[in-house]
Amino acid sequence: MVNVYIGPYRFDVELGELIHTGSEKVSAFKLSNIEFLVIEQLLASRGQVVSIESMCDKLLPKVVTHHDIATAVQNIKRFLGAEHANWIEVISKQGYLLHVKAQDKRMFNCSLNSFSIKNYVLCLILGILLIIFLATNLQTTSDIRLSMPEKFKIAGTESILVPIYENDQDRNNYRSRVKELSQLLASCDTLKWQRVYIAPSSDGNRLDFLMNNLADDGKACNNLKVNNVANDWHFIDVEWLKEAGFCE
Repeated sequence: MVNVYIGPYRFDVELGELIHTGSEKVSAFKLSNIEFLVIEQLLASRGQVVSIESMCDKLLPKVVTHHDIATAVQNIKRFLGAEHANWIEVISKQGYLLHVKAQDKRMFNCSLNSFSIKNYVLCLILGILLIIFLATNLQTTSDIRLSMPEKFKIAGTESILVPIYENDQDRNNYRSRVKELSQLLASCDTLKWQRVYIAPSSDGNRLDFLMNNLADDGKACNNLKVNNVANDWHFIDVEWLKEAGFCE
């Protein structure tokens, strides 16, 4: 599976992370084996219910309980935050569903306990119409898009530099500068971080950095924001990297 974007979140298959790229501060969530499986299965079957049993079977011979899956889903929803957590819907006694587009919880309030047959049929028709709508608009939705992000191996280390761009034009504009930055990081005596993310703004006036280590599972990290760059990266040298906490 290639890396998949869901709105501002990127599922990085190689690093096993969910990365939020849609805010001024880049944040990453290191997924456990169960959490990785859950999000992988939901993305592979987006718009369809994925049963808990099928998720448990994927991890055999390791024994995984329904509670383990539920905990993993809650952890993922917690990282998505209140605004986006409803993309993952709990389907009672069946499993979980990842919506193709964010759902407005106020759209449907279908409580079967108070349904008449007429209301049930009406809700069923609405559901079918919704499926038809999603099927016909899936090709043009902007909430999910495929991309294979670049990763620059930092020579002489086990570390990588991951650029995060807002669009393809930014990738073209900044790729050579990011490559030069990876070479500068390689000149450090000791690089403190195994993963360094850089997110340049489209206007060239801000650089956001996120640094963390694999052993930290995303819990220990360092964020750095550099404003008023004026599209000039010449201030970045080895001395600046030391002062900013990238290396020693």
